[in-house]
Amino acid sequence: MNPAGDWGPYGAMDKWLQPVLASLVLAVALALRWIDPPALSELRALVFDQYQRLAPREYQQVPVKIVDIDDESLARAGQWPWPRSTVAQLLAKLREQGAAVVALDIIFSEPDRTAPARVLPGWGLLSNDELAQALTQRVIDPDEALAQEMANGRVVLGAVLTNQPSKPRVKKGGFAALGVNPRKNVHQFAGALPAIPILREAAAGNGAINPILDGDAVVRRVPMILEAGDDADSDLYPSLVAEALRVATGTSTYIVKSTGSQSYTFGGFTSILRRDTGVAEIGIGPIHVRTDPSAAIWLYDTGHRPERFISAWKVLAGQAEGIEGALVFVGTSAPGLLDIRATPLEVGIPGVEIHAQIAEQILTGDLIERPLWADDVEFLVLLVLGGSMVLLLPRLGAVGCAIFGGTSVIVAVAFGWRAFIDLGWLIDPIYPSSGALAVFVTAILLSFRRSDVERKRVREMFSTYLSPAMVKRLVANPKLVRLGGEVRNLTIMFCDIRDFTTISERMEATALTALLNDFLTPMSEAVMENEGTIDKYIGDSIMAFWNAPLDDPDHASHACKATLEMRRRLSVLNRNLAERAQAAGQSFSPIMIGIGLNSGEALVGNLGARQRLNYSVIGDNVNLASRIEGVSKNFGLDILIGEHTREAVPEFAAIPIGDIFVKGKTMPARLYALIGGPEVTQAPQAEELLDEIAKAAHGFKAGNLTATATALAAARNLGQGLGLDPLFDHMTNMLDAAESKARATAAQ
Repeated sequence: MNPAGDWGPYGAMDKWLQPVLASLVLAVALALRWIDPPALSELRALVFDQYQRLAPREYQQVPVKIVDIDDESLARAGQWPWPRSTVAQLLAKLREQGAAVVALDIIFSEPDRTAPARVLPGWGLLSNDELAQALTQRVIDPDEALAQEMANGRVVLGAVLTNQPSKPRVKKGGFAALGVNPRKNVHQFAGALPAIPILREAAAGNGAINPILDGDAVVRRVPMILEAGDDADSDLYPSLVAEALRVATGTSTYIVKSTGSQSYTFGGFTSILRRDTGVAEIGIGPIHVRTDPSAAIWLYDTGHRPERFISAWKVLAGQAEGIEGALVFVGTSAPGLLDIRATPLEVGIPGVEIHAQIAEQILTGDLIERPLWADDVEFLVLLVLGGSMVLLLPRLGAVGCAIFGGTSVIVAVAFGWRAFIDLGWLIDPIYPSSGALAVFVTAILLSFRRSDVERKRVREMFSTYLSPAMVKRLVANPKLVRLGGEVRNLTIMFCDIRDFTTISERMEATALTALLNDFLTPMSEAVMENEGTIDKYIGDSIMAFWNAPLDDPDHASHACKATLEMRRRLSVLNRNLAERAQAAGQSFSPIMIGIGLNSGEALVGNLGARQRLNYSVIGDNVNLASRIEGVSKNFGLDILIGEHTREAVPEFAAIPIGDIFVKGKTMPARLYALIGGPEVTQAPQAEELLDEIAKAAHGFKAGNLTATATALAAARNLGQGLGLDPLFDHMTNMLDAAESKARATAAQ
């Protein structure tokens, strides 16, 4: 298909390619944001991590402490698990020192291995042995001792929710839901692994200690409520933190408010992207905690802070401080006990510290959250930014759009940052910005592609008129394209079709255009292949020159070779046109040309106006070349050259034709007919051959057509094998035309 047509680089397809592909990229980005796959959520979480790294939560001294079963405590009190009697002593010390609530980030899912009933069989004693009965009566069961101590204080036990179906009743508090049922939104498990019955009945509360890990194993959110059981028989369970707060406030029931309740209509706001309602707030007595739809709280990390920790051995030794009135979490930092978690700020901290941090956030109100409308804002920002790129790039250009896009991204990032710092909102500016950037890059790449295609097309277009060497030079050095020029010794050529007016009158415009293209193409190729520069096309005429813009010491020789090649290619073209005409049943008149060559100084350069330049030549020698071309038809020849050209190419075969006078000159200009290349001058019969051609030319000039025909026949016979058939064909065609004209004149 024509490259300049509708499907070319300047056509309708290319015109719409950039906005269509940019819009497609935007549509893909919007679709991904709508679907929100896990990978996208994880990338968004990394952005929120960066917020916290830049501005972590400041640690405040609040009544929340961690009693740490650390390596030193294990060294002093013995390996883990400790006897339940030791744990009971720890709880007693905490109660005596005024702890408000003690939450155990520990699972007591099996009876104590040091209980008499479990130890005595290992000693070989049966339960009915007197020694066994005496020991059983005298030694208190550690689990019973721990249960008694729990009953004396306010202790919350930990439980692990699992994917193994089970249904133990571990709850102490009830749930009341306002709005839709929260069960379909919270994290779900099949069952629970709680403490043994004697302990969980004695405890004031039981809470789940499950960590909820993101795909990269980082804890970023901590659930306040979870679900365990199958669909037919499931139940809600509080987290360890929620249960500790319930016990601390003396509350019996959790109030769970969802986004579908009347108190969370948000002024009639309806989210575009949020397909389901979910939990919005959990009431624990006087405490109201905002959560995400899955009833989780975002961890606002301070990093590991030693101020939170009190070694368990210090509590057992009565050396602990800061316990009174505190919400105490008991856990372990000993690496061997495998309760180490990654957070946004830390590669590994004790899991119990995450519970403590969540409790601190609730008590201080220093919470971060992702607003319900955040998804919609990010979606709309992407739509506006990306759509603006699609619409504005053709108008503003790459630089303007880059400035607009860069400014918009800065505003979006600044808004996200200030929203986090001032309001605790988690807004992601990165994905909308990245999506808009993808649209911009796509459009720019297509713009570069189009520019490259346009440059290539311009190069190809100039290559139609200029030699490849000049095109390369212009591409390499654009400074050459400027007004002005220089005087150089050039060889100038004019080529014209004989009797073109008569030809054009017999042909339709379409056929005439095709004929001109068929003629000009091989003629131009012959010029450029011999290092010539096409100056311009003037209707059926070609103007060209040599030795500019690049130096060419052999410019006259190259010009002569080019014209001889033009003669040969015209002969081939005439044969092809004759065959076409015969196949179509039409008459055919061969194309005949006249070529004039002249060498001498002329002004060459980029001439014209600043708005439009033309690399061309002017001067007397240019005018002479044009005059020489016009004279050639008088001799029935096709190529005439000036005296200076002849002097520059003595190796070429040429015959003197005569002199012409040029307007403004006192001395005549001697002309020569270019017959052939060095192969003709080196032929044994060269002198006789050139003499016969000269006779034919002068006979034609004198109107003696009979003598011309005789001399031409002799010349054709002498020139066999020298490649002069195109010349003889031309002279024959000129002779035939002259004879036809003579007969027509005689008939009148």
